[in-house]
Amino acid sequence: MSHSGPEKEQKAGVLTLVKVVFWSFLGIRGKQGYASDAAKVTLPQVIVAGIIGGIIFVVGVLLLVRIIVTNVGVAN
Repeated sequence: MSHSGPEKEQKAGVLTLVKVVFWSFLGIRGKQGYASDAAKVTLPQVIVAGIIGGIIFVVGVLLLVRIIVTNVGVAN
């Protein structure tokens, strides 16, 4: 017995999720690209990728501040 319903689209890969989260952090995305990404990603994927992206961002900022603060004392 064949299934005549619409084919289920493939889930987004890791690279696609990284791209979606990156564009959402920047706040810019074309309408066509958004529609394409929205059709591929699921809510749990976006939540996990967003949390991981947020953690990477915060850790990166903290490391940058630490490097700058450490080097300010050396420059004088």
